[in-house]
Amino acid sequence: MPKERRHSRRAPFVASVKQRVGAETQLALAQDLGELGMQLRRLPGRSYLPKTPVLLTFELPDGGELICVRGAICFERADGNWQTTGVRFDAISLADRARIARFLDTKLR
Repeated sequence: MPKERRHSRRAPFVASVKQRVGAETQLALAQDLGELGMQLRRLPGRSYLPKTPVLLTFELPDGGELICVRGAICFERADGNWQTTGVRFDAISLADRARIARFLDTKLR
């Protein structure tokens, strides 16, 4: 992932993620979560260029509402039978950002 990954807290995170690019919606599996983005694993298929806008929807294990975040593709690469996608968060509510920070606090103690 780009430079920001090295300066942002990240923790392993496995959850279903709805990934929407334009009119196309896919399910992906989160691999990790950070304050600034997440890494996804999905079935091979269409590849996206860096900076492609994406809408992600996922659930944290805190019992709260679904998190909906606008982001941008940072990278894509083949990973065995999967495709790995890095996404940078561009627009996320302050409440959801705080929920992610609390999640990371519990995972990174």
